[in-house]
Amino acid sequence: MDAFVKDKMNQSMNDRKQYHSRFLENCSTYNSFLELEKKAFEAGSLSRKHKELMALSISIVTKCEPCIEWHVQQACLTGASDKEIYETIDVALEMGGGPAAYSRFALNALDFYKKQA
Repeated sequence: MDAFVKDKMNQSMNDRKQYHSRFLENCSTYNSFLELEKKAFEAGSLSRKHKELMALSISIVTKCEPCIEWHVQQACLTGASDKEIYETIDVALEMGGGPAAYSRFALNALDFYKKQA
């Protein structure tokens, strides 16, 4: 993994941590968003792992790098295998067409988190 990718991953994580408290203090909708996120990712008929994989696919299609980074990390933490992540990327590519080639960022995130383990 090159330094640019590693720096990008670290910057994404640092931004999330740094701005979390500012959002809590200043954005009236942020707590509601956190509650929505908590409820949406609770295990139910679908496991949390499957919900994280769904979110990863959506993140790829919408080209949201911070979302891709986050949902790859969360999918790994819930026990998603590399194969499950690759199949998730397959779905994103099919649903998103050419622009979903943005899934390369998901591979960078996967490599980054595998090295953290």
